[in-house]
Amino acid sequence: MGKILSVDGGGSKLSAVLFDDAFRLLGRGRSGGVNTNHTTPENSRANIVDCLGQVFGEKSSVYIDRFYVVFIGPVNILYEELAKHATVGEIVPLHEARAGLLAGALWEEGILALAGTGSDIFYVREEKTLNSLVGAWGPILGDQGSGAWIGQKALRAVVAGIEGWGEPTLIHDLIRREWKLEKDWEMVRIIHGSVAPFRLAASLTSLVGEAARADDPVALNILRKAGLLMAVQTDCLIRRQNIPKPYRRVVCCGGAWKTHPSMFAVFCERLQELYPGISVDKPWFEHVMAGPALEMLRQQMPVRQARQSLSERFPDYVIHW
Repeated sequence: MGKILSVDGGGSKLSAVLFDDAFRLLGRGRSGGVNTNHTTPENSRANIVDCLGQVFGEKSSVYIDRFYVVFIGPVNILYEELAKHATVGEIVPLHEARAGLLAGALWEEGILALAGTGSDIFYVREEKTLNSLVGAWGPILGDQGSGAWIGQKALRAVVAGIEGWGEPTLIHDLIRREWKLEKDWEMVRIIHGSVAPFRLAASLTSLVGEAARADDPVALNILRKAGLLMAVQTDCLIRRQNIPKPYRRVVCCGGAWKTHPSMFAVFCERLQELYPGISVDKPWFEHVMAGPALEMLRQQMPVRQARQSLSERFPDYVIHW
């Protein structure tokens, strides 16, 4: 049986699945992020080595028929490390936007609202190799609505509360618990001493979500603002590209959307105000399922059947909201 490898790497994680052409899972791996906007090249390589080691174990000289690659980082290092385990017949690079649309809804054309460690809004067209987008400026210049943005807003709100010119927030207590702080000033050392400070900030989204579920007004305000900013950017892309009505359909992907329902709710409400009846959906599968999804679509499997088959064969990659 032919072997197929699908890899997804970005700011917060690297994930890989090895399967055969009957869609049987042969190996899997998951490690930390590889995007050098958020971590060091050395840490990126270490995570690649770790992930591929999980997939292949002690095996070497494996032949892979097709290799689907979604990778925001030093892809040359990925190829170097993979060569230690396998020989590849065909490499199929996938842009993260196309991968998100494929894994999220098994669509070939539509809008992807990505809010992970970073954020972008893409219009993916089936007949185009390049996508139109708003965003992709990185965590210093942009990434509004992303996990890194949410985490930074949370940290700054905590500092404002500590200093006395901002509203006190439960996020402060949760960070003290999470980071085991004896003194608040230790946050300076932790953030500025991190090899991946923006990824560390993005990891705080879970704490912001916990505070929001406790009705903390600061946390809820941050997440509502994140949803609104994602909607503003989506509207900008629709208007700028004059996207046809049949393709004004949106899939939201990335971990930031999972933080709290208020972010997605505000995003939907704003887009419905601007474009009544627009389809806005949450994704079905993680990005790494873009490879299996495309394999099924190439076999001309109906979308409903493909979704059911992927859910049964790769249950750990189904996104539960």
